[in-house]
Amino acid sequence: MIKWKYKPAGNCPVQAEGWFLKHYFYFRARGEYATIEFSESEDHHNRDEVYKVYILTKTKEYMAGWLPKWICRLLIYKGCLKFLFKYKSHE
Repeated sequence: MIKWKYKPAGNCPVQAEGWFLKHYFYFRARGEYATIEFSESEDHHNRDEVYKVYILTKTKEYMAGWLPKWICRLLIYKGCLKFLFKYKSHE
């Protein structure tokens, strides 16, 4: 289950933040890429202590920053599922 700090908002970049499995995530869609980063906590993320980054999609140049919010949510769920399978395989 995702606990949102900020749901996808903005244009170029579209950004979102929250927690999944008690890990902090930061989503960003800008330029050609939509990515999600996972950290142990928000504080770790702010100190550039990111331990997993996924590229969720690649678009035409500069198009990622204009993705609709519902597509961004789907991409965030995709990133969380990737993280879940990786996380569960290490338990």
